[in-house]
Amino acid sequence: FAENFIQSRVNQGKGPVRIRMDLGQRGISDTTINIAIEEADPDWRALAREQRQKKFGTATPSDFKEKARQMRFLQYRGFEQDHIQSAF
Repeated sequence: FAENFIQSRVNQGKGPVRIRMDLGQRGISDTTINIAIEEADPDWRALAREQRQKKFGTATPSDFKEKARQMRFLQYRGFEQDHIQSAF
């Protein structure tokens, strides 16, 4: 179940933090979650970059306010800080 769930969420553009939270809410143990995420091993940085470009386009934000907005979007999607930084 966990492996299929992770693949489904990755296909939706969700990050590891969000996926861990969703699996935990479904009663899956932390150990099982960690193993399943390690085995899935998607490229989180590339996925974060993809999601940012899909939502906001390829141009990098010109001011801090816009960059902060885009960073909040990626954080909401469940990406970790280093994944978010690499998306820019």
